[in-house]
Amino acid sequence: MSQQQKKKSFEKKPALLNEKDCAFFVQGSTTGFKYIAKKYDLSPVQMWRTVEAGLKKVGMHHDDLEDVQLLVFGWKTLTAEMLERYRWRYPDRCPLLDVLCTLDDTCPELIEVQDWMLRLKGAKNRRRLDLLPALATTSSVNN
Repeated sequence: MSQQQKKKSFEKKPALLNEKDCAFFVQGSTTGFKYIAKKYDLSPVQMWRTVEAGLKKVGMHHDDLEDVQLLVFGWKTLTAEMLERYRWRYPDRCPLLDVLCTLDDTCPELIEVQDWMLRLKGAKNRRRLDLLPALATTSSVNN
């Protein structure tokens, strides 16, 4: 084996995601979605429209929007392969988590999954985007 081949075989490769990672991501995302909707007294449809507008602003591909909608409403889950595909399609960020955390970053489960995703992608700090308008401050959940 040549020196070049040895070096390549020892290079650190990103870990593949598994079903446990998918469950963690789905739980944090859907919990955050529902938490924000309840906190700001938004119906599921109003919340989705807000999230969808944010996803479009951050550049989510139109063909991914339906998958995300089905995910947050609990009609579809992710497989490890799907999550891995999204991970590489959006290498610097997770659009859904970025939008949710920008809307409100007080949900512990959402923060935990966002921090995990940012570590996984090698990014620093939580993402709050200036592209999205603030939600009304009326709240039915303690801040």
